[in-house]
Amino acid sequence: MVINFLQPLFLLLIPAILVVVQWWRKQKQMAKRKKWTIAIMRSLLFSLLVLVLAGMQLNFPVQGKTIVFVVDRSASMKDDPRVTAFMKAAVQQKAAEDEYAVVVVGGTAAVDQPLTQRNQVQQLGVEINRHATDLSEGIRLAAAMIPSQARGKLVLLTDGIQTQGDAEKETKLVKERGIEVEAVSFQQEQGDEVVLTALQVPQQLYSGEEYAISVEVESTLATQATLMLYEGNREAGKQVVQVEKGKNRYAFTQKATEEGFHRFRVEIEAQRDTNQANNQATAYTQVAGTPTVMVVEGHQGAASNLVSALEAGQMKVEVKDISTLPKELDAYKQYASLILADVSATQLNQADMERMRTAVRDLGMGLIMTGGSDSFGMGGWFQTPIEEALPVQMDLKNKEELPSLGLILVIDKSGSMSDYGDGYDKMELAKEAAIRSTTMLQAQDQIGVIAFDGSPWEVVSPQPVDNLAEIHRQIGSIQADGGTDIFPALELAFQKMKTLQTKRKHIILLTDGQSGDSGQYETLIEQITGEQITLSTVALGEDADRELLERMAEWGKGRYYFASDAASIPQIFSNETVMASRTFIVDKLQVPKVTGAGNWTSLREPLPPLRAYIATTPKQTAEVSLLSIDEDPILARWQYGLGRTVAWTSDLEGKWAAEWVGWAGNSRLWNEIVAWTLPQIEDGVWKTQTQLEGGNGKVTVTLPGEAAMPQELEAVVLNQLMDRQVIRLRPTAPNVLEGVFPASDPGSYLIQITEKAGGQAVASQTTGLTVSYSPEYGLQDDGEQQLRNWLLAGGGALISDTQAVFGNDLPEKWEIQKVSEWLLMLAALLLPLDVAVRRLQLPEMWWARMGRRQKTGNTAADKETVWTRMEQKRMNTRKKTREQTGEELWQHEVASEVQSETPKPQSTHAQTSSRQPVPPTAQAKQVEEDQVKKPDETLNRLLAAKKRRGK
Repeated sequence: MVINFLQPLFLLLIPAILVVVQWWRKQKQMAKRKKWTIAIMRSLLFSLLVLVLAGMQLNFPVQGKTIVFVVDRSASMKDDPRVTAFMKAAVQQKAAEDEYAVVVVGGTAAVDQPLTQRNQVQQLGVEINRHATDLSEGIRLAAAMIPSQARGKLVLLTDGIQTQGDAEKETKLVKERGIEVEAVSFQQEQGDEVVLTALQVPQQLYSGEEYAISVEVESTLATQATLMLYEGNREAGKQVVQVEKGKNRYAFTQKATEEGFHRFRVEIEAQRDTNQANNQATAYTQVAGTPTVMVVEGHQGAASNLVSALEAGQMKVEVKDISTLPKELDAYKQYASLILADVSATQLNQADMERMRTAVRDLGMGLIMTGGSDSFGMGGWFQTPIEEALPVQMDLKNKEELPSLGLILVIDKSGSMSDYGDGYDKMELAKEAAIRSTTMLQAQDQIGVIAFDGSPWEVVSPQPVDNLAEIHRQIGSIQADGGTDIFPALELAFQKMKTLQTKRKHIILLTDGQSGDSGQYETLIEQITGEQITLSTVALGEDADRELLERMAEWGKGRYYFASDAASIPQIFSNETVMASRTFIVDKLQVPKVTGAGNWTSLREPLPPLRAYIATTPKQTAEVSLLSIDEDPILARWQYGLGRTVAWTSDLEGKWAAEWVGWAGNSRLWNEIVAWTLPQIEDGVWKTQTQLEGGNGKVTVTLPGEAAMPQELEAVVLNQLMDRQVIRLRPTAPNVLEGVFPASDPGSYLIQITEKAGGQAVASQTTGLTVSYSPEYGLQDDGEQQLRNWLLAGGGALISDTQAVFGNDLPEKWEIQKVSEWLLMLAALLLPLDVAVRRLQLPEMWWARMGRRQKTGNTAADKETVWTRMEQKRMNTRKKTREQTGEELWQHEVASEVQSETPKPQSTHAQTSSRQPVPPTAQAKQVEEDQVKKPDETLNRLLAAKKRRGK
């Protein structure tokens, strides 16, 4: 143990001692023992306070070692079993006080096992991004786990191949903290490899232009291979080539025949190759030409009048069935605008909606939604990505005189609902659907929720929707378990619904299984409809009793839905909630009012009347060009991200707007509307290049020589999951700007580059980068040599023996124990004692007694010896007095003391005895015996007699 001080204030002990000495010299009248006591207490008190001010610490040497294993679990390591075996063997050799932890690293790092002193290593189980290796991230996390006072060391178990980060730099930083770094090399066998390293396509093309596609291949051997070129999913070329060892370059010649944004993919099949994952590459190009409008119909003929009007205006239109919608985001880039004609939300899945929303916001595609019985709120678009993009909201805000709705949701909570359908938790989606339905209701509506398995459970008793938070909490408490019995749950819903005093009453039943009890469904549903209650059913998945549910919906005068995709449940419930209220269709013959917003020239002419529309609520910044007599939007537009969107709340078929279909200005109006949604931003004149560097994508923009530097240039990067990342491009050279983004995961990265001036987009360009395979599968340099190089530069060491992990000596570390608080507490306890000793006036005899006790101890034998000596001294004194004053004086003095000090008799016997004459000599002898028996009492009486005599 070592004593340490944070401040040199311990030197104050010298003046503190001088103060005590000075005080000692001044106290001449104080009893010696009291003086010593006060001096000692003050010295202790001053010493404690000085040590507190000096920051006294106790330092103890740290005995144990703290080792953190950093395990490379990237794809190139192939889950090498030697790694776990090495750790187990090393841990078996640690001392009892040693501790260890395990950190796994790939593209990211995570703690697999926290610090422990156990001598058993668990199997690695934490999943990380295995498409890259960032050893620096693992070193940083592992070093953070080692306490500052610990004797720490990092042991890296890796093949030495890092695709991103700077392990050398991080090792230097760790060494500066006093943490040692060692590494164990686990090299993997490398077979014959043929790798497609690059695919280059011109960035911009014109229709009819011939161009070359360049392909780069790198190989570790000479072999024959076949190159195949695909445009989208169509084969566009094929070559049989001879691949030489090293780098190879090949070319395809193509002609741009189709306008729009195109993706090319090249694949190679070699006769001798080990890894097939690195045998493809992808690139993008843009072929300029006439923009194409994609039209999606909810049912056949829903947009036939619109298509005719657009084609009359020389627009290029492509009508698509919902089943043929693009499944890749880059495919939407081929279209300038998208029209959804009376399409229900239940006809699209969530991924389709996300792709459409992203294409509008980030790629500048236009979007138009037209009305009909399956559109807007009637189509269940409430709280969807499409609603976010449109200029109107689906729910009705600030509406009065809406009929009240009583809605009861009957939800299957059997054990099968806990299964995942298409990657979705069915029970969670059902609860989300129920919650979404509650948020669509108005203040005058009431909601109830019943969950069932083998028996029904009233989750939410029918009540107004004025406490949504509590209703949502109750819905969220539903857990899947048990069997399936529909009849009791439906019967309970009927009984609860009869008690509601609402104008409309509706039940929605959701199940994914077969009912355990057939029940008298038709009889029960007849009673339900007899109370003016409607019933709709939802069959979830192929295992549901679809035939029974369809008949139940027919008997209940409602609608039947078959949800093959669990993700569509929220949209179905939203649609049913709207359909039950029937408040969204406004059936009034009227001529819409022109507001002047939009400046479409066709709206300056006399307008025909409308018969019906879907009521919506305009968003705050939307421009409403046409209003109904109820102040509902008929035609509205707004800017959403880079794209523009329009909402037309009446239909296109002629059921609600027959006069508009026959109106002379209809074709011109719709050409103006669609033209407004087309991209209005100019194409950037710069040249863009994308490339993969390690685990990062790099975007390089080169401006023409005469072009001015843009005020702001940013790139929106969208990966295959449509995760969005915005990066700012910064100048790196004259007329050159660059930006970097993470790109370790294989897949396509669509990049939208936008120039802004004054916060507004003025030019844009779309490009892309495809990571066909993980950088872990590329051709790698000698990993062990790389490992040796950065360990040498960073101050680390390469080991191979398990004994070296815990056996090597580490720099000494000291554990610091601060004692200032304890010293301060002790000083606080001594202070009142010091005050008490100085202030209280204790008899001098006490101090003498305390001094003798300190010298002789506190045992009973010691006390008896002390009093015996005192009595002997007193007797000798009395003997001398008797000799000097005579026997009579002594007897008289003793008799007087006995008479004055002896208490009065307490009994008759005692009084009689006291009156008997006692010889003086005998009386004195009795007094001496009593004094021997009771030394304290005798001494006190003699002292009292002495004082009286002195007076």
